[in-house]
Formats: sequence, structure tokens, C-alpha cells
Amino acid sequence: MGRLAKPLALLLCGLVWAGVGTLSYVPPANAQFFWFFDQKKEPKKRARTAPRRGNDLPKIKPPAEEVLAPPPPDDRPYDEKLMRLAEILGAVHYLRELCGADEGQLWRDQMQEILRNEGTTAVRRAKLVNKFNDGYRGYRRTYRSCTDSATRATRRFSTEGAEIATALSQTSVFASGPQAQIQTPQDGNEAAQPGVSNPVRN
Repeated sequence: MGRLAKPLALLLCGLVWAGVGTLSYVPPANAQFFWFFDQKKEPKKRARTAPRRGNDLPKIKPPAEEVLAPPPPDDRPYDEKLMRLAEILGAVHYLRELCGADEGQLWRDQMQEILRNEGTTAVRRAKLVNKFNDGYRGYRRTYRSCTDSATRATRRFSTEGAEIATALSQTSVFASGPQAQIQTPQDGNEAAQPGVSNPVRN
């Protein structure tokens, strides 16, 4: 073993020398902290660009009275009655359909006529349509079949709607000009019928 001991001792010394030599040149390891999670990111600064040519004109500002003036009101003095009439039309449309009146879209068509004449703006149209739908949906929730109560409600709404329509039409006639004169029969042979008038034509 004498022969092998000398080369092994040399090999061992060489390894120790190489290990010590490599460790002496390696810097000590720093502790690793995850500090990048705790850092607050600052917002990126935007580079200011020079204004383009032609944009150096002063901004135009409208006069103060134009800015403060509200738009003209779209309300009319008879709107409360008109909204109630729209709601009644919606309720009658549902109730008559429920009770099998086979009138098709008669009441919806009446509402379309009101919208054509009175729905001058989108807001006004939306109010009228919402009232019609409120009447329709309100009674659709209440009545699922035609009952005596539904029939009475239909009659009551028909009467109220006729009164409102008459009041609105009289307001319209007075607002548009002189009222048409009503001619009554002079001889006793022709009996005057209630609700029927014969306008005089000059």
C-alpha cells in the first residue's frame, strides 16, 4: 500500500488546494429578500408634447344666459288628463282582450293615434308609452281570467276614458277657434238624437 499512499496523498492535497482556491475567489452570498413586492410603483411620467400649430386659438364660450337657460318645458296644461287616458287605454286593451272582445288592436291603435298627435319629443313619447304599459301590466298582474270584477273595471274605464277624451277634445276645439254651431231640427218630425249634432255649413 506504500505505493498507492503517496499518489493518494498528493491527490487529496491537490483537491484541498483547489477547493480552498475556488472558495477564496467566490464572494459571499447575500440574503435574498423579495423586496420588489413591497415597492410602490410610481406612475409613469408622460412626456409633454408641444401643441400642434393651429390649436392656439382661444376656446369659444357661449354667452352666460345661453348656458344657464333651461330648455323650454314640454309640459302642457292637459298632460295629467292625457297621461291618465293613456293608462286607461292600456288597461282597457288588456281587459277587453281578456274578456274575448275580439277587437284586435283597436285600443293600441287609438294609443298610436295619440302618440302621432301628442308625442312631439322623445321624452313625451316615452311618458305616454310608459303610462299605456303601466295600465296594461297592472291589470295583467291582477286579472288572469275574465271575472265580473274585470267586466266592471272595463265599463268604469270606458266611461272615465270617454269623459277624459270629451274634455280634451273640447279644450282642443276652444283652443283652435270658434266652436261649430249645432243645428236643432225645427219641425217636430225629426227628433233630436242625443250625442248627434248636425254642424251648420255656411
